[in-house]
Amino acid sequence: MTLLQVSDLQISFESGFGKVDAVRGVSFSMEMGDAIAVVGASGSGKTVLGRSLLGLVDTPGVVRGSILFNGSQIVGRNEKQLKKVRGLGIGMVFQDALDGLNPVYTIGSQLSEIFMVRLAMHRTQARAEAIRLMELVGIRNAEERFDDYPHQFSGGMRQRICIAMAIGMKPKILIADEPTTALDVTVQAGILNLIKELQAETGMGLIFVTHDLAVARLISKRLIVMYAGQIVEEGDTEEVFQRPQHPYTQALLKAHPARARSWRQLEPIPDAFVTDPSSGGGMPHSVPQVTLSQ
Repeated sequence: MTLLQVSDLQISFESGFGKVDAVRGVSFSMEMGDAIAVVGASGSGKTVLGRSLLGLVDTPGVVRGSILFNGSQIVGRNEKQLKKVRGLGIGMVFQDALDGLNPVYTIGSQLSEIFMVRLAMHRTQARAEAIRLMELVGIRNAEERFDDYPHQFSGGMRQRICIAMAIGMKPKILIADEPTTALDVTVQAGILNLIKELQAETGMGLIFVTHDLAVARLISKRLIVMYAGQIVEEGDTEEVFQRPQHPYTQALLKAHPARARSWRQLEPIPDAFVTDPSSGGGMPHSVPQVTLSQ
């Protein structure tokens, strides 16, 4: 069963310098339980792609094309209609945990509110569910820490709480937008393992947005490589890593530190992949897509 179908998605922003095309004709699909990593350099369009799946592209952004979730169209829906999708259908974890937490409310009250407002739970029942979720994501002494504020938690713990908030409604898809970028390596590993365990337990689909190739390889079964707002390569993660077909993917892997024994072996990505001189304005170079057989 196809859970998510994205077709010819185009996202542009009007600016003082004219129209900027952030996403250009992106198409892909996912099934229940899929684990997809979306990789690419900064500015490739991967974050705005993830936000568009929840209708979170704000003005002056313009979204065109089709995003079908469970057969229902996301593009063009108003906030009231999108409320039925957000949380219950698709959950999201943002890069900075503080973006998803209100600093003036306790962690427990923020978690409980989700269940009271969205699922009409009684306060006592909502509190119990919030504590259960805190324990599930590895918050020690959850009942004692229920009334603590966000600033009383470490960055890694705050990110775990954001994951608890995202999975609390039991979404069919979890979008994680570089949730470990600001964390140290040890904490990062714990968060990644947590996400993998939660996906295995719940069967939810996962779209993991990252610029870190090693993280993408660890977390996903399928890989989408984006460049200049387009998907240039898509396929089984290990297949892409072992036999990359597109020149940009090949250049991206050669530039990854994990593949080099010394800095002298690192190969910078050629300018040809950064801008197209013939465009006259430094516009992104258009490149064909490569799809590997599953």
